[in-house]
Amino acid sequence: MKKTRLALALLFAASLGGCLINGTSAYLTCAQQCSTALDPDACIAECGTCIGQCVHRAPEGFDGPTLLWVGRTVDEPQCPASAPATVYRGYESLDDPLVCSPCRCSEPACALPDGLRTAASARCDGAELPLQGARDILNGVCVPSGALVSDHKALVLGSPTVTPCEPSVEPPPVPLIVSPFPRWYRAGKACAGVTREDTCATQAKTCVPTEETQDFSQCIMHLGEGEVTCPPEYPARVVLYDDMEDERRCTPCECGPPTGSECSLTLLSYRDGACSDLLTAGTASGKDPGCLAPTPGARPKSMKAIWHVNEPGRCEPRGGEPTGDVIPIGPSTFCCQKRPGKSRD
Repeated sequence: MKKTRLALALLFAASLGGCLINGTSAYLTCAQQCSTALDPDACIAECGTCIGQCVHRAPEGFDGPTLLWVGRTVDEPQCPASAPATVYRGYESLDDPLVCSPCRCSEPACALPDGLRTAASARCDGAELPLQGARDILNGVCVPSGALVSDHKALVLGSPTVTPCEPSVEPPPVPLIVSPFPRWYRAGKACAGVTREDTCATQAKTCVPTEETQDFSQCIMHLGEGEVTCPPEYPARVVLYDDMEDERRCTPCECGPPTGSECSLTLLSYRDGACSDLLTAGTASGKDPGCLAPTPGARPKSMKAIWHVNEPGRCEPRGGEPTGDVIPIGPSTFCCQKRPGKSRD
């Protein structure tokens, strides 16, 4: 496919104007006139037969010569008037780092224990029975106990826990707009014009358009993959690519366990049914469940639970890191008289 495009481009260039050297002439050709000159190429140029530059022909395995430009993609110039046909366009380097949105974690929370139970004995051991209305009690509601709690049974309060954190991706700020597609930073463009045969002093050279600016350089090209050794006449090596495969990804967001957590719940019982005359108090923490022993001769008429310490801590986010690479594909190698471009921008 590359060869076909190149052939069509060169055919188009040949049709843009300028004649090939005449096959017959009543006069000596410039090559004949300059064959004995001290500088045959300079003589040819002065004679006017080669309107351009005499350069070494492309050896086997190469095409060209062509004028090659390499630079920032946004600075790509038009092909010069002497070589107006674009015969190749490729890319050299990528400057589009993958930006991953930061990971964040939801806030953990001190969670109420599973329930509140009555124990078979005053020491909180033996069989346990669920206490009706326990969820309301644990939520801080004053609940009349009625006949559900006798003065011979203890109350067992389980340990509070800490809920895990949920990972999520922090949306980028509004001004930050990142393209989902990678962007080439540097590119290359090869231009060709009319190649004039039999106009240089030696058959080893051919007449091609000259570089009009130092952004271009005379190059030969090997389109496609393969080991390429640049000949001495074209020592500067440039590799350009047709496309890329983007294998970059962002690692998934995760959350570490909550740290710095301290959760404890206090269970209170009261002599009256309105939670105003305190009878007993017991605390359950994340490490130890609570045991509220009965007071001999006293039966609680109401109870409620309140947070004694409610500090769930925080979770450390992990992930959201770039991984993988952008792999350039479809290489073509150019061998040039000098490195194209004024500098590597």
